[in-house]
Amino acid sequence: MARNGKRLTPDAPKYGRKRLVTADEERDLKRRRITFSFSFFRQIKHFGIGDCTREWHAGMLQRLSTLCNMTLQELLEENKGSKALRCHPIDWSAKHVPLRREDLDWLPQEIRENDAEFPMMQISISQSTGRIIGYFDRDASIFHIVLLDPKHNMQPAAKTNYQVQPTQEALSQYDELLKKLEYFKELVKSYPDMNDKLLEHIKTMERMHNNIVYIDLDDGFYESYCDLLKQYSLREIIEAGIIGLLN
Repeated sequence: MARNGKRLTPDAPKYGRKRLVTADEERDLKRRRITFSFSFFRQIKHFGIGDCTREWHAGMLQRLSTLCNMTLQELLEENKGSKALRCHPIDWSAKHVPLRREDLDWLPQEIRENDAEFPMMQISISQSTGRIIGYFDRDASIFHIVLLDPKHNMQPAAKTNYQVQPTQEALSQYDELLKKLEYFKELVKSYPDMNDKLLEHIKTMERMHNNIVYIDLDDGFYESYCDLLKQYSLREIIEAGIIGLLN
């Protein structure tokens, strides 16, 4: 059990007093290795990873790789108190914690409001590179990652004078383009005499971003694609291909 009395290793699934799994199935569940889900991962204020280095990302992936070779029992019981893993429930009542469980409003209500069955846990990436924050599913081998905490902001430490450290949200290339488009739109608004044709072009770009498609071409096709680009636009190439297939 955790210090606050919560059971960290779930009982065998039951419906009332009736067991839903056999004893062998229960033993299999306990032997099952941990897997990770990013279904509920978000970046929010104080929990962004935009300014993390490549080394940090490599360390985080290495930690996940290590944990994927462990069972729940090995993580929570056999390594209990491990300074390397530092796996324990979040103490929401601790001083200077920058958010509360109810702030995780993207989680399903039955998860967010059920701290008893789904205690939010933190697992160390390394002593200097923060924590992985999330919870174990009812299938106790699945850990849902909710936040990544590179600056130790969930539980501020003495070395930062218990102050929350700023972070930046990481954006994909596509999101970065949309952000730049939004900035350009705001910039244009400050010039009322801007060419109407340019304004219409910006509106067209905004409408088109919902129809963007990413594709990956084999080397041979990519060379042919580059040759075609010398004569045609990308849009013309794709539209001609679609029309050809439809015919």
